[in-house]
Parts: sequence; C-alpha cells; structure tokens
Amino acid sequence: MNFLKVLVGVFLWGGVSFPLSVPKGCELEKECLREHPALVCADGTPSYYTIIPRRSQNVLIFMFGGGACWDWTTCSSGFALNLTRTLPTQDWITGEGIFNQQDPQNPFRDFTIVTVPYCSGDVFVGDSTINHGDESNPYVLNHRGYENALQTIKLAAELFGDAEKVVLMGTSAGGIGAYTHMKNLNRLFPFSKKYVISDAGTPFQPPFVSEKVYDRVLKNWNAYKGFPIDDQNRPAADFGKVLEFNRIRFPHIKFALIHSYADYVMSGFSYALGASDATTAVSKTLITAASKQIGNHHPNHKVFFTEAWGHTFTNHKLSETQSLGVTLADWLNGMIFEGEWENIRPDLDKEIYPWMPFGPEQMVSPIRESYFLKN
Repeated sequence: MNFLKVLVGVFLWGGVSFPLSVPKGCELEKECLREHPALVCADGTPSYYTIIPRRSQNVLIFMFGGGACWDWTTCSSGFALNLTRTLPTQDWITGEGIFNQQDPQNPFRDFTIVTVPYCSGDVFVGDSTINHGDESNPYVLNHRGYENALQTIKLAAELFGDAEKVVLMGTSAGGIGAYTHMKNLNRLFPFSKKYVISDAGTPFQPPFVSEKVYDRVLKNWNAYKGFPIDDQNRPAADFGKVLEFNRIRFPHIKFALIHSYADYVMSGFSYALGASDATTAVSKTLITAASKQIGNHHPNHKVFFTEAWGHTFTNHKLSETQSLGVTLADWLNGMIFEGEWENIRPDLDKEIYPWMPFGPEQMVSPIRESYFLKN
C-alpha cells in the first residue's frame, strides 16, 4: 500500500486536512478541459473530462445526463441528446441549484469539481461497439460510457485521492451511472468519506418495463459486464438489484435517490422500454426500490421523493423544491454535513396519482384540483 496515502488517511481521519492542490495546467476557479485516450463518444470522436479547482478538501464528481438509446430507431431519432463530442457549456458559478456557487444553501458551492461529459447514449454502463444498422447501411456506435466514467473516476482519484469528502453525483442518465459506479468510487477513494447522489436516475426493472425489451437494451450495451456481482459471481439482473447490492456491500457510503413519482421524461422512457402502463411504471418502480432494494430504515441509504411534476431537481433552486415540508437544500445539507436526514416518502401516507401524458392542465377535476394545482 502506498505509504503516502496511508499517511494522508491518518491526517484526514485524525481531523487534520489541507486544501486540495491545483492540477498542473489548471487555474483556481476556472474550468480546465483535459483529454484522455480512453474517453470516447458514441460516434468515435474523443471525449474528455474537466476540472474546476477550488480551495477545498472536498470533491464533487458530476456525471451529466442526456437521454439514452439502444438501437437504430432510438439512436437516430434523438432519444440520446449527444452522441458526439461537444464542448462544456454548464455555468458552475451562477447556474441554478448545485451549479450556483453563490447560493449559501448549495452544499457543493466550494467543492472542487470533476465533470464526466455524456456522449455514449448508455447511461454510463455500456461497454460495446455495435452496428445498429446492417452491412449495406451500417450505423456503428461506441457505447463505452462505463469506461468513460471509470477512467474519469480513476483520474480524479489520482489527482485528489486525499480528499476529505468525495461525492459521485449524476442527473437523469448520469443518475443511473452514479449508483452503478458506487463500487468503483469505493475502491478508488479508500480514505475519503464517500457519498453517491442520483437525481432522477430511475432504477428501471421488470415487471414495470418489459423484461424482453429491457434485456435487449442491456445486452446491446453489454451493460452486465460492469454490473456488480454477488457471491456466486452473478451480475445484478437490473438496476434495482444494483441498488440492493450497494445497500448490502457498501453500507458505509451515503446514498441518495432524488426523484418525482410523476417524472414525465422517465415515464416516456418506460413506454419506450415496453411498460404495460407508462402512467404508473415510474411510481411503482420507485416505491419498490425504496421499500425493498434501498430499504425503509437504512441509516445511510435514503430517498427524497416528490409529487412535483418534473424531471431532475438539483439543477433548480434547492430551497424551492420541497416534499413533506422538507426542502431539498436542507435535505442535501443534512446528508453531506451530518445533519438531520431522513427518508422523504409521501407514498407511505397517501395515494400517488398516475402520470398523465397529456399534461396536468387537461386533467379532470377533482384530481387536477387536489393534486397538480398544489405542486
């Protein structure tokens, strides 16, 4: 074992910590784009990672979202927003939610940032190169998101392995990738306090989506290669089982699943995944995940569920999102800074209404008046 890392671990856990260093070639408080040969987008263009160094002992590794695709139809029609290299555009100073460095309620406002761009269409779990077309009309894509995320986490660990706290967080597709890579975070940051946050990373699973379609998607991505395995060397069967594996194997890592029961984006994807009832697929998936796979009483794995009609919440003002009288700002700060932090689950006390694809303004009373007009 590296003696320096052991020494660093002693200092950190002993209560002595130092600001993280600014990597060579980067400047304090400025986003620094870095290339690496292992990072590739779906169309073969090179991907990258970025760093925003700050005077902190803590690191946020952020995995972007942007849809998903798994065959010619979904990949050619925009189910995944980016399948090629695009330069970073996120404002990390005056953006909304966790992107606002000036918001005192943002728990990550002074964290050093490492970003993982999303351009593989596979929710950061893929490890395949596949022709979605045919010999006469090829459509070859590299679903290599798993390696993109893994290599970026490795690079972050090489630069900031002495971090006091490290948070792996993603939204939407990145939210699924975040909990899938919990095992890698645990291995690569042995001396840091570790946190994983999934915002709208729906743990899709049969029977709420079609088992046949679901299996085809994961096989096209070769996703099972990166899934955690059990004691019999069997990979997790679905994303719900990944959550269950994480709860059992990594109880020391704090994990948060933030989600809306009526997430209109993920409800649409459930339809594409063959759900027999896309209006309830997401809410039933969430309730099952919270009750059976994450668990109702785990001290370090918890959920924040809301009835608000939307998709992703950490990219909006954190104090304005609330559920059961608790703001997302207070909930996240409680998680990261050892404050009050409990499960937020309205479904335990009331019926959760189905998602309505034609929009809340067209819902008939009394459901519209009693539910949507209050959220």
